[in-house]
Amino acid sequence: MKKFIKYSFFLGFAIILSCKNETKKDVITKEEKVITIVDSNGVKKQDSTVVFNRTVDGKSIVKKDEVKKYIYKYKAFDDTEAIITFVHHTDKSNIIIERNKLKIELPQTKADKNIATFEEGGIKAITEGKKLTITQNGQTFELTKE
Repeated sequence: MKKFIKYSFFLGFAIILSCKNETKKDVITKEEKVITIVDSNGVKKQDSTVVFNRTVDGKSIVKKDEVKKYIYKYKAFDDTEAIITFVHHTDKSNIIIERNKLKIELPQTKADKNIATFEEGGIKAITEGKKLTITQNGQTFELTKE
C-alpha cells in the first residue's frame, strides 16, 4: 500500500510539473515599447513606439500575420512636425506620413542596406538614416528625425 501511495504521489507531481511547463510556453504577451529621448532643454519626448508579441520566455514570436509598427517624429526645416509610421508586414512594408490633417500611405518599392524607397501615385519618399526626403510634383521636402 505504501508503494502505491508513493508512486501515486510521484505520478501526480510529474503531471503537475509537465502541465505547468506546457502552459508557460503557450502564453503570449503583447509588448509595446515606447522609446523616449531627452532634448537639449532636458525635456523628455517620445521618439518611437514598437509593438511586438513575445512568449513568457522572452522569445519574439513571428507569426504569418504579424505587423510591426515603428512610429517617429520628424521635423522639417521650418520646424513643422510630421508623424512617420513604418509598418512592416511579413510580406510587405509601408510608410504613413501624417502632417496636420494630411495622411499619405506609400508602399515600399525598394530596400537596400541603409536606404528604403516608398513610391506611389507620383509621390516618392526615401529614407536614409535619420533623413526622410519626399518628392511630390517636382518639389522636394526634407525631414529629419528628432
